[in-house]
Amino acid sequence: MEGKPSLFSILTKRMDWLGQRQRVVTANIANADTPDFIPRDMEAGSFRRQLARTSSAAMTPAATNGQHIQTSQLRGRSDGDAEAEDRYETAPSGNAVVLEEQLIKMTQTRMHYEAMANLYKKHAQMYKIALRSPR
Repeated sequence: MEGKPSLFSILTKRMDWLGQRQRVVTANIANADTPDFIPRDMEAGSFRRQLARTSSAAMTPAATNGQHIQTSQLRGRSDGDAEAEDRYETAPSGNAVVLEEQLIKMTQTRMHYEAMANLYKKHAQMYKIALRSPR
């Protein structure tokens, strides 16, 4: 396993990213009444790029059979592109924060963070079980 990131480091990086996203969404909500404020969000693919940087081998799909789906067919619009195109509304003051949208993002971020924390906890429990001496 030399050179490959451990599950602990991957989960920690994901939890850090989710914590930063929660701060960005909170700032958006705090500025819901600020004139000309444009809400921000963190790019969803940044975790994937970080994982690819830490991984020693690139994890890219490869068609090993002529009947496989070509990777170019799998590429679609990313979530960030869809969000940029679908600005819901802008207030007369120029503020583009939609509280319902921000609350949904906050809830999704919290749920993903809890899932990562549970995975971290279960992984630690597995190590404890494996390291216990048989009696």
